Amino acid sequence: MVVLTMFIAYPTLRAQEAVLPVTSSYNTAIGIRMGGLTSGLTIKQFIGGKSALEGIFSFATNSFVITGLYERHIGIVDAPGLNWVYGVGGHIGTFYPNGRYYYYRYYYYPERTNVLGIDGIFGLDYKFNKIPFNVGIDIKPFVDFYDGPFVFLDGALSLRFAF
Repeated sequence: MVVLTMFIAYPTLRAQEAVLPVTSSYNTAIGIRMGGLTSGLTIKQFIGGKSALEGIFSFATNSFVITGLYERHIGIVDAPGLNWVYGVGGHIGTFYPNGRYYYYRYYYYPERTNVLGIDGIFGLDYKFNKIPFNVGIDIKPFVDFYDGPFVFLDGALSLRFAF
């Protein structure tokens, strides 16, 4: 449902993008992402005008995932510092299911699962006016390609130091 909404909203966002300015006043932001499935470290770098690259380094007890996203920022009228954000990207990761190990030739090896996938992102990004902090809230659907495609939906709050 969320993916369908993103596809429906995309043409409207592209049409508004031409007339609405980006109101961010930072080039780089580093911080934490607190999400249901992809929590960890985040870094965002603007690469020109309305475009930014974001890296998310997610880790948990049994996993590590690196996500890269290309994002577009669209300013919101009468809301300085607030932008709509949408984008696409991909991820690669390693999972150790349930912390299990297998035995081979006198050694225990972790059962490891490597995964690749594609990601989308849609949300809001706000840069505070007089302090060097940025906050973002987003929905990030993604598809894992391991033993078939599996679709997940993640939401998160990101807090970053902006400079």
